[in-house]
Amino acid sequence: MKLYTKAERSTFPYWFAHWKAFNKVAFSLHDWKFKYLFHDIEKPWLLFLWKDYKRVKKWHRDHNKHHLDNPMGKYDWKAMFIDWECSRYTKAEAQLNAYETMLHELDKHKDNPDLCYQLKINMMPLFLKYMPYLPYNVDIYIDDPYGDM
Repeated sequence: MKLYTKAERSTFPYWFAHWKAFNKVAFSLHDWKFKYLFHDIEKPWLLFLWKDYKRVKKWHRDHNKHHLDNPMGKYDWKAMFIDWECSRYTKAEAQLNAYETMLHELDKHKDNPDLCYQLKINMMPLFLKYMPYLPYNVDIYIDDPYGDM
């Protein structure tokens, strides 16, 4: 699969590659759902209408539960995990797996202990559930620099 640069992420081919990678990862984790067919479906249409990728990106992150930027505070943790895990298959600059992305997000949001707590208590069980299907090992009890898990 092609890795896209930041400049290419505002294109339909990138969106389609991300959509395929997202669904492929969901299948490989044995947790695919019908709703995943509609993952990020609004992005190419909003880009067509608005012609402003920054505006589309902000709107998308503010209105989708698989992003921590969602101001409603209700998250789709499984979709977030899958989104994080599939990003390394499509983004040249984001070669982190889901675990590395979680550590990055914990560091990024360290001034918000409630969000970090939510992140840990909701993501750690997913790592345990998906461990047999991940192409890497995560020792979440020994290698957890943020403690509490």
